[in-house]
Amino acid sequence: MPGLISSVRRFDRTNIPEDVWDALRGNAARANVILPHAEKVSSHKEILPGSEQIWLVYSEPGNSDVKFILSCTEGPLGKYPLFIVPIAPNTELIPELLQGPMEAFCEVLLNEVGVRRQRVFSVFSVEPVTKAFANAWEKIAEIDCIKEPYYDAIFSMCTPETLVRTGPQSEDEIIELRLAVPQDAGKISTLCQEFANTSHPFVLTSEQASEEARLLIENGQVWVYEIQEAGGETDIATIVAVTRQSNDVAAITKVYTPKRWGRKGRAERLVRRVCRELLKTHKQVVLYVGTENRAKKLYDRVGFQGLREGSPEVDGVERWLEIGFDRAEVELGHW
Repeated sequence: MPGLISSVRRFDRTNIPEDVWDALRGNAARANVILPHAEKVSSHKEILPGSEQIWLVYSEPGNSDVKFILSCTEGPLGKYPLFIVPIAPNTELIPELLQGPMEAFCEVLLNEVGVRRQRVFSVFSVEPVTKAFANAWEKIAEIDCIKEPYYDAIFSMCTPETLVRTGPQSEDEIIELRLAVPQDAGKISTLCQEFANTSHPFVLTSEQASEEARLLIENGQVWVYEIQEAGGETDIATIVAVTRQSNDVAAITKVYTPKRWGRKGRAERLVRRVCRELLKTHKQVVLYVGTENRAKKLYDRVGFQGLREGSPEVDGVERWLEIGFDRAEVELGHW
């Protein structure tokens, strides 16, 4: 193990080296959970001053080839899960080859000044990597993992070539699909809190939901499907948030329609509109969708790949897993 620990390098927002940036940018879709945040906090030191922003990089022993990148970071609403992006080819993502690197990550984390074992509330990565890290952390940190995953998802992408640019027409008489404005904050706050309530245990208080809505609007990261009701009042029927963007890849991170406005294709129309806009400036739009989520059909109709039952295997479409650790032993963050 000491030899493998020496294969782990540690960086903060001030000193991420070029080979790590190259590895992230060369795998920008898979690295969407790490790259945009790393670019933001590294280029704008005034963002979240004094916050926890740490990256661990595992390289092949004996050379400098980057194999895995782990982030232990936080955002405006709290600490993020550990994210692990494999740079290694999928053929190397097998238990016997993952055990050593994941145990090395665990040992380095436990020796990191300011990082307590309670900090690691969950880990999110490609399925075999998540399972290998969870097993290693359970053994080394002595905190049990929760058997039922917090999130069991398919990672998919839409490109200009796969985007289905038109769909069924709306039955709504008066609608507007647009970026949110400050006047939408109250309604978006409510929808953010409702969405979080579907993502247990990462729920939001009213104050946190208001702050999330403010940040989404301020940063131009949330789109709305505005509808006019029979009495002339307007309401927001669907929101789509896009909070992680790098040069080539944008990630849709939240899609939500309250029940009263559901089952009319509104989410599909807004997701399609957002994808059309994003693909003017990005090569791919990516997202994660739960393996049992009916929204897979919606995203398939828009042009996201590999989501249809029986569809052929698509390069880059893969299963991601978030595993949590005993909530009596850890301090939950939010993402």
